[in-house]
Amino acid sequence: MRLQNKTAIVTGGASGFGAGIVKHFCAAGARVLLTDRDADKGRETARALDQSPGEVRFAAVDVTDPAQVQAAVDAAVERYGRLDILVNNAGIGQRPTALEDTTDEAYDALYDINVRGVFVGCRCALPVMKRQGGGAIINTASGIALTPRPNLVTYAATKGAVVTFTKGLAMELAEFNIRVNALCPAAGDTPMLAEFMGGQDTPDNRAKYMAGIPLGKLVTGDDLGAAAVYLASDEAGMITGTCLAVDGGRCI
Repeated sequence: MRLQNKTAIVTGGASGFGAGIVKHFCAAGARVLLTDRDADKGRETARALDQSPGEVRFAAVDVTDPAQVQAAVDAAVERYGRLDILVNNAGIGQRPTALEDTTDEAYDALYDINVRGVFVGCRCALPVMKRQGGGAIINTASGIALTPRPNLVTYAATKGAVVTFTKGLAMELAEFNIRVNALCPAAGDTPMLAEFMGGQDTPDNRAKYMAGIPLGKLVTGDDLGAAAVYLASDEAGMITGTCLAVDGGRCI
């Protein structure tokens, strides 16, 4: 119960890494507002956690729409009286594409969700955290931000922006007792994996990905969830500006 009586918002929480974070937050006693664009999957994920020690509710939110994000923050504060934790997890991937073949539409979508979504989430949550005297923000970046790969440079650049944003904001908010950290996972066993594989999630392609991870396995939602619980907890009270690689050694 490391997060007992703490209130959290987790964006992109319906599946993948986000669902793993929501699951572990609830197991640790948190009160979680799960947000996602996929309303059906979001409600299904929330229902599956009905018996958890914590509490989870769902709200349909597009992280690129400031009004929707602000409404989610307001709803969490109205119900629970505070907002202790914000996890900016919502993001999209990129199918391997040479830079000259990357369209303006793909570029705009990657930056709008992966970068602007983090900016909007923080901007909406910060007034609440400042008023209450502190909080914890966790941004989902990526191992590719630390060790970029060819044909994924636009995606890598968005996650690199999240890393720099995280470090800068940690410095800006330290005086307000608001900690800001990032998670940098390697390739994960999530619905997004097929996109990185060019649409072909096959045993052979999975084996190639796992061969590049020293521990020999893909990152799971449980891996991200456990790391997020620690960074959100009071035990990590002296940790801010950290970009934690949850990657089985991939970025060494």
